Amino acid sequence: MMTIGFESGKKAINRTVRVQAPAKVNLHLEVLRQRHDGYHEIETILQAVSLFDLVEVTLFEQFAGGEPEIGITVEGSRKVPADETNLCWQAARRFCREMRLSGRLEIRLHKEIPVAAGLGGGSSDAAAVLVACDRLFGTKLDAERLEQLGSPLGADVPFFIRGGTALGRGIGTKLSRLPTIRNGQFLIVKPPFELRTVDVYSDLKMGLTVNSAKANIQVIKPLLARFPQSTWPGFNRLEDVVLPSQPSLQRLVLRMRELAPIALLSGSGSAVVGVFAEGRNLGEITGEFEETCRFVRIVGPHAAGVKVQG
Repeated sequence: MMTIGFESGKKAINRTVRVQAPAKVNLHLEVLRQRHDGYHEIETILQAVSLFDLVEVTLFEQFAGGEPEIGITVEGSRKVPADETNLCWQAARRFCREMRLSGRLEIRLHKEIPVAAGLGGGSSDAAAVLVACDRLFGTKLDAERLEQLGSPLGADVPFFIRGGTALGRGIGTKLSRLPTIRNGQFLIVKPPFELRTVDVYSDLKMGLTVNSAKANIQVIKPLLARFPQSTWPGFNRLEDVVLPSQPSLQRLVLRMRELAPIALLSGSGSAVVGVFAEGRNLGEITGEFEETCRFVRIVGPHAAGVKVQG
């Protein structure tokens, strides 16, 4: 028999929300300067793609107060921690603390997005938990408030609330909508090693002097309308750090550039993305990369962010 209202400070809920959490690729990434707090000011064009983790959050009981009880299980990757260091766990706790809510929650994470690849999987999963908690607790927060909640968890979390195509500035959390990319095939290739974002940025040698921004929205908009094409001006400044120290990854990027109109490292790597015209047969190309890479996937653009299923 379901309990109506709170008994002993608890209310039975027993409801599950399932959320698709997309990956992202960076179609441009310029590092403008290092800030005094150690973070870097960047300018990046983010694109959500149809490669998804699945996040399930179950609220068993709602409490009248106190710390939430949060459990987490991870399937599909042994490299993702199933404890309080997981961004999903941290997202659930942050939501409860900020909303002054509590309960017994169980998070089940099924990984498809490779870890430490520059594809934003951890941030997307955290955004999915925030959206799931909003549904479960009935808080009905708008996207802007969810983005604010997500910012301290990771620079990419606000983007995954919004999704689609966006220009990110600041540390990546100041977002401006761009015309949605709806065409193109994104070939994502990841070699059998990981790169940690914090390590890549720590190796980036630059002063506190501000570089001029290069991503002019008025110039980018008509290019996005014709995307993809070889005249795309985007680049990834982090390649200057990563590729000289990773010869095999450098060869991978150069080979992708021989094949694709657009090719660059995604984020801080180690995934490389090549963008091809819609309808082109990529069977022979994917076969070539499968000889040396553990992860090879063809995906399309995703016009949204994290999305509740059902």
